[in-house]
Amino acid sequence: MANIFIGIGQCGGGILDSAFYDKNMFKIATPIAINSATMDLQTMKNIKRENWVGISKDLGFINSSIEGFESLIVGGYGKNRSKAESDALKHEDSLKRIISERAQIDESGSASNVAIAFVIFGLGGGTGSGVGPVVAKVLKGYKIPVIAIVVLPAAHEGGLTAKNAVESLNNIMEYVDSVILVDNEKLAYAESSESLYHRYNEYIARSIRDIVIGTALEKINPADFEGYAPVIDLKDTLTATSFRYKDKAHPGFAVLGRASEKVRGLLHYIIPLRGYKEIDVISLLYRAFMKLSVEDIRVEEAEKNLVLIRLPPAYLSKSGKINTSMAKRVMKERTRLSETHFGVALTKRNLATATVLLTYRPNQISRLRVLSKLANQYEDVSLKVLEEYEKDFVGN
Repeated sequence: MANIFIGIGQCGGGILDSAFYDKNMFKIATPIAINSATMDLQTMKNIKRENWVGISKDLGFINSSIEGFESLIVGGYGKNRSKAESDALKHEDSLKRIISERAQIDESGSASNVAIAFVIFGLGGGTGSGVGPVVAKVLKGYKIPVIAIVVLPAAHEGGLTAKNAVESLNNIMEYVDSVILVDNEKLAYAESSESLYHRYNEYIARSIRDIVIGTALEKINPADFEGYAPVIDLKDTLTATSFRYKDKAHPGFAVLGRASEKVRGLLHYIIPLRGYKEIDVISLLYRAFMKLSVEDIRVEEAEKNLVLIRLPPAYLSKSGKINTSMAKRVMKERTRLSETHFGVALTKRNLATATVLLTYRPNQISRLRVLSKLANQYEDVSLKVLEEYEKDFVGN
């Protein structure tokens, strides 16, 4: 069963391109890059032309194989989210056709061959924030589980970007199963922050790759190892980042964190007899907590979480066994619902990594409240989920 990764606009396309730097991603996922600017598509290094989709004023969504593709592209929406959304809705049929072709959905409309769709876009600009919710709507129409990976604008980017973000978030809530938040505020106070966006995209992409490849390609067979080797899959990602109360589903708001450590020094390659060094998994988790993808977040306030530890096989043997039960306890203690989804996966790399997803209700994330206030100062608009969630969650 395959997955779909759809990057929309410059920001979403950048994270998508970084995610597919590892060619193993192509074994388990189909990438689609949607953009209204040819230049953004042409700067991609890993997502080739056959995976591009353009937005045309007259034809709507078009495949890159069409004659005169470059001349038909709109040329960008700037920060005009409403125009991008209007065009996407107007040409929703062409979007459905393209997604149906790329996802190999059969004539009956069944998408049973698709496990999960990841939709990636920035919330502050025009193309991503306007088209992203329409893409999620189409996917949901095919009953495909949708995880949105969205990038919050920094506060200094102004009221218009905050308004775009709030409106876009309001629009996607009906169509997504969970939301993973990335925050430009993390870069707001850095010198030359523009030059850091590419590195930040790579960090987010590596985190997503760890979870997807670790659970799909490098999953452990517990019977092959000594002791307890916990296993999770991508369905656990959905469960860990969503809520269900009284038969009503709510997407959760999750933040990402990742930390890594080399398991062998360079000297090993000169003197091969040297083995793997001891890895403190608890320390690795705490370092991941320090690198969360959203500013001003409290680890201990998470409702639930997911963690995936990737290690070379030697660490799961009797002699090199790591303390996974203690690490799982640490994660469980840092959830309000006492719910953690803890897994270990293999890697051939010279690294041990810990990737975490911490899931919150929107009112627990101060950055969402800040954006809602900024948006309201620009125009009379507010983030609906800040109020709507609490109606169902308070008292449970």
